[in-house]
Amino acid sequence: MKRMYMFLLALAAALALTVPARADLMWEPHSNHFFEQHRGSCQYEDRGYLANGEAGFVTLWDAPGGSAVIAQYENGERLWIGYTYQGWGLTSRQVDGQEISGWVELAELAQIYDYRSFQEEYAGQIQDYAGEFAGYSGTDACVNFFAYPGAPEVMQTFQLSDWGADVIGNLTGTADDRSYIQSVFTDEAGRTWGFVSYMYGHLDGWFCLDDPDGTDFPLRQVEQVQLTPAQKPVLPAAGYAPYLLVGAAAAVTAALLAWFYARKRKK
Repeated sequence: MKRMYMFLLALAAALALTVPARADLMWEPHSNHFFEQHRGSCQYEDRGYLANGEAGFVTLWDAPGGSAVIAQYENGERLWIGYTYQGWGLTSRQVDGQEISGWVELAELAQIYDYRSFQEEYAGQIQDYAGEFAGYSGTDACVNFFAYPGAPEVMQTFQLSDWGADVIGNLTGTADDRSYIQSVFTDEAGRTWGFVSYMYGHLDGWFCLDDPDGTDFPLRQVEQVQLTPAQKPVLPAAGYAPYLLVGAAAAVTAALLAWFYARKRKK
């Protein structure tokens, strides 16, 4: 009986290894004290925004409503928001090999139209994938993915000279695995597009099933937020508090040292 139990455990482990892993590891900041303390209350966002502060810039803080300024950006700067918390967004970027992460009010950001925006707007016209690309046998040089059908620029390209049959197999599906294409959309010109959320890591992109390496598609008109004109950032009053405290501490220390040495001389 014990041997049979061990055999079943080993078999289950072996079968688990054959299941393709398509789940992304969610990013987390390396060092953000507030996030570490409130991780369970933060919502994963993973979307792009543009700085659009009323004053012409936005300020990143150490925490929502915090007191230490992490960075400031003029309006129009693209910011990636990883997590949200009660009207605030956590953004991060690499500068000289170091991660800079801070919190900015979502009200001071303009959301960039992306694949989620497209799915929300055209939900009634998006259908489940039903093998529309299964018969592909073309000789395209690459497969170009866009944030949405008719986006102004290519989001990611897979060169078939490098990836070859592996990419095509993922998209058409094989005898062992179904296609990575999850849903399809037919545009105004009758072209069919396929959405892939995961392939070789995070993707969330659309490609044209009728013209995989195409780039010259009509641009889709999407709603654009009017940005407030950019202005040079000015440190907010609250941002001076840490410096004032440090200055006050330094002044008190200097005064105590002066008093101490004055007494010492007097003696």
